[in-house]
Amino acid sequence: MVKIVHYVMARSAGWAILGWLAGLYAAQSVTGSMVQTALPVVLRDIGMPLDSIGYLSVLFLPWALKFLWAPMIDRFLNERTWILLCQTGITLCFIAAANLPPQDHMPALAGVLLMMGFLAATQDIATDKLAVHATTPETRGAASGASTAGAYLGFLIGGGIWLIVYNYAGWAVSMLAMAAFVVALSLPIALAKQRTGHPAEYGEALPKASLRNTLSNRALMRGLIFLLVYQLGLRAGSSMTGPYLVDKGVSLDLIGIIRGAGGAAAGFLAAVFGAVLVQKAGIVRSITLLAALNAGVLLLLAGLEMSGRVSTTTAIVLLIVQSAAVAMSFVAVYAAMMNWCNPHQAATDFAVLQSIDAVLAIAAASVAGVLGQTFGYGWIFCFAAFLIAGALFIAPRLLAGAGPKPSHSQLPEEVLQK
Repeated sequence: MVKIVHYVMARSAGWAILGWLAGLYAAQSVTGSMVQTALPVVLRDIGMPLDSIGYLSVLFLPWALKFLWAPMIDRFLNERTWILLCQTGITLCFIAAANLPPQDHMPALAGVLLMMGFLAATQDIATDKLAVHATTPETRGAASGASTAGAYLGFLIGGGIWLIVYNYAGWAVSMLAMAAFVVALSLPIALAKQRTGHPAEYGEALPKASLRNTLSNRALMRGLIFLLVYQLGLRAGSSMTGPYLVDKGVSLDLIGIIRGAGGAAAGFLAAVFGAVLVQKAGIVRSITLLAALNAGVLLLLAGLEMSGRVSTTTAIVLLIVQSAAVAMSFVAVYAAMMNWCNPHQAATDFAVLQSIDAVLAIAAASVAGVLGQTFGYGWIFCFAAFLIAGALFIAPRLLAGAGPKPSHSQLPEEVLQK
């Protein structure tokens, strides 16, 4: 009877962890997607110039610079406390923004959105730390899948549903609706009774987190080299897909479906499949399989584009497959990143990796834009496929420490096999 009780408790704890991660990543994605995807549409609709809309990119500085204050998240308080503080702050920012319509209060609104970005980036640091501490290497495929699926759910809310609410109910109601979404998505972690701080086996006397310790983490540094090549290829391959579809004559409505609600739904399903793949095949094998898939799709698209034989329908199908492959790849890479992090300073290590990824996204978009303008879309896809193939070549040497190591799992096998 005692064994049965422990089994039920362990199973419930496993599902609770997955629920926490899905909800928290959805909450932070609501904020980011609203500012990045939906807000520019509203601003353009009210007549704001494109160059002014472009200045909104400064709102993403907190995501690129969050490694600077990540050590503070490791040193003070615990993950749950940081997360609840940030979620409360984000909710208050949405409430404040409800009284600042962009037509009349754009400077003040930009200030509120910048604060919201800082809070969301900080919440992301704490959530990544929670993901490392609440899981083990054997279970991080499932946790990564839940996190990625939650992010796509948040994208659907912030990038799609928010626009619908705004269109029918106006600015103030749409902002208050976002505040309500954040509160609802925060409830699971707010009501959690389980401990979410450092695992007991690490003890209480932990070394101080620092960027110097991150640089001395050999597994993380090897993984970072892989990420520099692989993520640059993935980002370059995805950055110009919107303009590519426009130049192929695809209507804006259809592009909106492909990249909006349809893309979020496809990404959600791909994340679930990616989690199953990682749990069955392992992290390293999944990364290599999905890298090969991404490179193959992009190389096929490049060949068809350069030969002038790609139809609009073929381009759409291949880009949907590529988008799903990217979502699955992120599940596998995210699981590997959790394994690279030192549990004593998980927030700092993860923030460094993600800050570099944010810089890579900017660099990839810039390089892809130059290639596309000078040589055409075919060379963009070819360049991206070449980088991904290069990452595939170096993966066996650099990802040796990304797989699971024997340890006790907080997510029971019965949960992962469902």
